[in-house]
Amino acid sequence: MTARGEPPQRLWAVDAGGSGTTALADDGTRWHRRSANPSSVGAPAADDHLLELLREVAGHLGGAPSAGWLATASVTDAAPGEPARSLSAVAARAGLTGTLTVSRDVTPLLLAPPLDGRGLVVVSGTGSGAVACDGVRPPVAAGGCEYLGSDEGSAFALGLAGLRAAIRGADGRAPATRLGPALAAHAAATRHATPAAAPVSLPGGVPGGRTLAPPGVPAGRADEDVRDLARRLAAEPFPKPAVAALAPAVCACWLDGDEAATGVVRDALRDLTAAARAARDAAGLTGRWHAVLSGGVFRGCPPFADALAARLAALGPAAVPVVAHDPAAAVLSALTAQRARDRAGRPRPRWTARQTLTTRGGVR
Repeated sequence: MTARGEPPQRLWAVDAGGSGTTALADDGTRWHRRSANPSSVGAPAADDHLLELLREVAGHLGGAPSAGWLATASVTDAAPGEPARSLSAVAARAGLTGTLTVSRDVTPLLLAPPLDGRGLVVVSGTGSGAVACDGVRPPVAAGGCEYLGSDEGSAFALGLAGLRAAIRGADGRAPATRLGPALAAHAAATRHATPAAAPVSLPGGVPGGRTLAPPGVPAGRADEDVRDLARRLAAEPFPKPAVAALAPAVCACWLDGDEAATGVVRDALRDLTAAARAARDAAGLTGRWHAVLSGGVFRGCPPFADALAARLAALGPAAVPVVAHDPAAAVLSALTAQRARDRAGRPRPRWTARQTLTTRGGVR
């Protein structure tokens, strides 16, 4: 109870990535739905997916005023205000009241432990990028401009490069590779997979790894040729999640010693290291600092995370980079820390936007 004898305000958090959206309430209740990223599913579907999820959160909270944080890949640090108003309108339509903080997806990872506002985050999920902050100035990003402008080293990049290498091997432009059969089989096997339900089987992996395949990834035939797979994916209106869903098969071939897959992974590690270096330098990050790795590629393939951590050692982190195994929990942790800063009268970071959700379904 509060000092006034009232129940404490409920808290909730949303991590909206490129392949799926996860919500987490302060009592540990968790929901997982399809992507709410417009570049992955289109703007109308993104709003529908988010509205469906937030209605469940609102129902769970029973209509009581709450504090929420929505971290999404569709928001940038430079201009969170306008997307915040749009996303807050969706939250209000869902029946949520109280306050909502909106930020880009990596911001909570910067603000929550172990970084606490200072350090480096490297992302390899459906998309990719690196963000660094010196604890004084706003964060600086390298990459993070969606799959046409960047996303090197991401699940999408791994899937696309693996698909192209497989086709070159299949038609004789390059040495034979196991990527073709592996990608076709993986596409068939993940027909009904979701990010929350389908385990990855990777040599050297750990139990509980998750696929990157979202609900609705186009079905593949068990006997599908990799060339047919490529044509089918190209016909999809939003192919990014489906291509990213091939990344576990590429990583598995790499761990099996396939030469073509090894080249694909080597390029991905190089690109992620370059992004991390660029973000560190642009942020002026010196002295003692730490790094966090976030995204489904790191969580689904621990050897990939280990390989990048080894490369990042040359950049000077104070300890081995840690993998963020639960981004939604990091968002909730950042929200809790922000509320403590509010009570202490400390200013909010300029790269987040806060909206008030009214009881009449509006935003002010």
